[in-house]
Amino acid sequence: MPTELEIHITPLFSTPLLVFTPAHHERINAELSRLILAREASVSSHYDTEVIGWSSPHDLSMLDWAGSPLRELFAPVIEVAKQVTTLSARCRQTTRRPDWEVVEVWANVQRNGGANAAHSHPGSFWAGVYYVDVGEICSTQEKGGELQIYDPRGCLPRMLAPYLQYNMAELHDAGTSISYTPAPGQCLLFPGWLFHAVNTYRGTAPRITVAFNLDPVITVDSHAAVGAERSTNRNGP
Repeated sequence: MPTELEIHITPLFSTPLLVFTPAHHERINAELSRLILAREASVSSHYDTEVIGWSSPHDLSMLDWAGSPLRELFAPVIEVAKQVTTLSARCRQTTRRPDWEVVEVWANVQRNGGANAAHSHPGSFWAGVYYVDVGEICSTQEKGGELQIYDPRGCLPRMLAPYLQYNMAELHDAGTSISYTPAPGQCLLFPGWLFHAVNTYRGTAPRITVAFNLDPVITVDSHAAVGAERSTNRNGP
């Protein structure tokens, strides 16, 4: 008889996908939907080779015409980013959590045939998307519009052994992608380097989202800065 062994499995290199629903999201959605659809009707789409649909510029101009609901939306977003991020040991302030700021925000409206090609958000530690209206997206219907998230390790596991997969639930998706069906009012936060796309949407009702990038606001401790400068002077250039 084979000897039974106790096996401890530690999934390594996990990728965070944070999903939360801000309070008062119904009111936020109603206001953003009205403002974004009015903007779509009056202003031409920002040119973006990755997008099939309407998009506003990828900057902070959306705060000028949708500032009130965006401020209510981003308050909990900033708090979540604070909770899940700390300063590294290189900052010599490992017990402190950095503050965050929105550095880019833009709206997307997709109708029948709309999609987003696979892309990442270079230069941003956290990227996110808020679902104002998911249109006709439903997990039980084939309307498309899901968020497609790609394994950051690439397709190597499938390329080397296409007929094998790991017999562990945490690793069934190794080398593939995950299709996420959102709900209205949900906010997703993920690393800016994570490749993702939007599957072709086949509904008629508008699919409305707000995408954004966050950067940290790091205040340098004067004593730590002086210490680092002295260390640099001692060690030379």
